[in-house]
Amino acid sequence: MAADRSERRAPVIVELGIFSGRPDPRWPLDPGAAAELRALLAGLAREDANPPPAPGLGYRGFTVTDSEAVRQVFNGRITGGDATLADPGRTVERWLLGTLPPEFEPLRSVVTAAIDG
Repeated sequence: MAADRSERRAPVIVELGIFSGRPDPRWPLDPGAAAELRALLAGLAREDANPPPAPGLGYRGFTVTDSEAVRQVFNGRITGGDATLADPGRTVERWLLGTLPPEFEPLRSVVTAAIDG
């Protein structure tokens, strides 16, 4: 029964917040990657603090949309859903960057510099 539910889940869509004045890159995660992302999120601790907003220009993190929630992943925090999650090592951001499709490869170094910055 659980497998039936997971097969009917809406696809997980990742959006990289990077551009101003044109659409940001978006891509779907395959079911295996979506399950891996859910496991990463499940392993994070809740946080009570409200994170500061992302900047208006430049790298603004990732937006992850699925059937459960719309989550913002930026600067070591994941907001959305029913909690704010702490990710001080920015593991989820780095993992999402690892799913970047080849057509957006030129953006990888910009995002890496922002995350490592």
